[in-house]
Amino acid sequence: MLLDEAPEALRQSPPEAWFHEIERSLEDAPQAWITAIAAIGGLSDEHAWSLLSWIESAASHVVRAHSRDALVTSAFAMALVLQGGLDRRDCSIVPSLLRRAAEIGGLDFSASVTQGCGRAGPLGQEALFLLVHASGETPATHVESGSGKSFSFERRKPDFDVEALERWLEGDGQ
Repeated sequence: MLLDEAPEALRQSPPEAWFHEIERSLEDAPQAWITAIAAIGGLSDEHAWSLLSWIESAASHVVRAHSRDALVTSAFAMALVLQGGLDRRDCSIVPSLLRRAAEIGGLDFSASVTQGCGRAGPLGQEALFLLVHASGETPATHVESGSGKSFSFERRKPDFDVEALERWLEGDGQ
């Protein structure tokens, strides 16, 4: 599956080839994605995280290219992500990025996400609800950087030691 290549691709800077390969696949073969996910009974957490990362990257692409197609495809991808077991709170940041991207890009957010979620059929209803209720402000986890073709949403660096927190949560730190 294309998403198996995500961890390595996401370490590249930027993962352009992987991004466009996923985009083409989602656009050209949406039913194949739906069928594959149905056949395995859902999206694994690893694959859901990879696809959610793809959508996060797509938000910047929507702004840079003023691409309605990328916005529609991102909404479809969100419907697929929600077929996994990720905590919906983890998923809720990305819809805000997409809404903000549409606003900056001058795109019709509601019509685009409705079309994208429609590609997923009944699987798209939860994503549509999440997307249409997303805030139009850049989430506190991200900043807007650059303009035009150099625009991007960038994650803010946490103001705490992530590894220390993980060790503490696992009971390894005092």
